[in-house]
This record gives sequence, structure tokens and C-alpha cells, in this order.
Amino acid sequence: MSELERHYRRLLRLYPRDHRARHEEEMLGVLMAAAEPGRRRPHPQDVADLIGGAAAIRLRRPISPQSLMCWRDAARVAAVLAPLVLLIQQFPVVVREIGMYIQRGPEPGVLSTGDVVEQTLGLLVYVAVTVFAWHDHRWIAAGLAWAWTIWLGTDMIIPTYDWGWGFSQLLPLGLLLLPYVAVAVLLTGTAHPLRGVQLVGRRRILIWFAVFLGATTVIRLLAANTVLWWESVPLGLTALVCGMAAGSPLGRRSIVLLASVFLPVVLRLVLFVAVWSWWGESSFTGVAQAIGMVCAALVVFGITVYLAGRRETASAPPREAAQP
Repeated sequence: MSELERHYRRLLRLYPRDHRARHEEEMLGVLMAAAEPGRRRPHPQDVADLIGGAAAIRLRRPISPQSLMCWRDAARVAAVLAPLVLLIQQFPVVVREIGMYIQRGPEPGVLSTGDVVEQTLGLLVYVAVTVFAWHDHRWIAAGLAWAWTIWLGTDMIIPTYDWGWGFSQLLPLGLLLLPYVAVAVLLTGTAHPLRGVQLVGRRRILIWFAVFLGATTVIRLLAANTVLWWESVPLGLTALVCGMAAGSPLGRRSIVLLASVFLPVVLRLVLFVAVWSWWGESSFTGVAQAIGMVCAALVVFGITVYLAGRRETASAPPREAAQP
């Protein structure tokens, strides 16, 4: 491979993978045939044309009919996965509170019978939301999600009224309520969510749900004293799954739609410890740990995307087979 061809191939990587599979060799042949003998680098006009062409194709794709269909399928995937994220978040809390209630009974100012009932009811509501969504009863699932979101928001906002609604109060409330609002919106705006189960695979969803639920429950119940570092486990698992999903257009769009659900859930405790360390204790330790954990998760995400891309490239058909 000549140096000129290597430069052209590097520029052609700017085009979408499927476009390269169909047209890369043809485009490369035209570019090489038009190049002057002895040229080692692409002509600036060719560079500009290739970059402009790649940008035009990528900008058209998000609004193309095929892309809109992919976004619709991604919304279906997000609508059936989002309630599971809230179940993973709520289950350890309910188990811990029920255990404390059985051992100690109600404690004024710490744990009341109403708290236990409310947490248990919230868990059961999202079990029902998940079941209805998986059976394509979208409006029932959306109605339950909105009802619980309104109840939870009212229950959280009214007690803070006497304290004032400053930034320090509104930010935690917003982070707590955002996943619930996002789930309700996804279920309201998505027709036929059952299609999302079929696209991902029921068995695959249940396996990963069990892994996340088990890891999160063990961490929240048994590792409470070192909660910050142990939170790197669900954070790393989330990065791993997102990296695996990012290899396909459907997966990337699903990640975008689910971000408002899973990011507040996996980052909430990390951010809380970091903010408390900075404002409450005037220490940078919690902030440094939080930054380190987020950076480690990003590294896991990047490595997973790279390895998934290599595996997809290795399993792809030869270029001749990709020609129409």
C-alpha cells in the first residue's frame, strides 16, 4: 500500500461503515487514478471534498426515513428497559428498610411504618409498570408511572417549602425526580413497547437485569461503609453495557434516550459524596475519588467500544461480498 493510498483510506474512514463497505474501493480507485504520478499526499481539494462529503452524509442520516425508524425502535427499547433501571435502584432500598423495620421497629425521625409502606408500594408500582410495558399495555404503564411520579414529587417538594427553594434544594430534587419523569415520558410517547423486548431479546435483558440487581443489592446492603468505591461496580457495569450497545445504530440511540434515566441513578451517590466532601467537609478527597471513578468508567466504555468494533470488523463479510 502506497503512502498516498494510506492517506486516502484514513480520510475515507470519516464515512459511515456501511457506506465504505459499498463504495470505498470504487472511491479509492477514482482518487488514485486522478492523482498525479509521484504524489505522496492527497491534494487539498480532494481532502476538502472527502471531508465535506462525509459530513453531508452524516448530517443527512439523523433525519432520513431509515434513521427515524431506528429512533422509533430505540424509543421502544428504552421504554422497556427504563423501568428496570428504577427497579434496580429501588429494590436494595426496600430490602434494607424492611430489614431495619423488622429488627428495630419504627424509629421516630429515622424510619416509620409509612416510609416502609411507601418504598414497598413504589417498588410494586414499577414491577407493574414493567409487566404492562412488556405486554404492550402502554397506556396503563404510562398512567402508573405518571401517578407515582406526581406522588413522589409532591411528597418530596412540600416538606422543602419552608426551607426555601434555592439551588441547593432544587438540584438534588431534580436529580431524584428526573429518572421517574423520563420513564413516564418514554412510556407515554412510545407505541408498541413490546417490540423493544423483541429487538434486544427477552433472555438477554433478564440476564443483565439479574447481574445489575444482584451487584447493586450486595453493594448497597453489605458495603455501606465504603459506599463510594463500591459504587464503581454498577458504574463500571453500566459503562460496559453501554460500550457493547454503542456498536450498533440502535444501541447508540437507545443509550441517548436512556441517559436521563440511568445517569442520575448510577451517579447520584457518587455526586452526593463528592458535593458533601467539597461543601460539607471542605475536602477534595471525595471529589478526587468521584472524578477517578467517572474517568475509569469512561475508560471501560472506550475499551469496550473499541473491542466491540474490532469484533464486528473481524466478523464482517469480505468487501467483495458487500458489493451490491
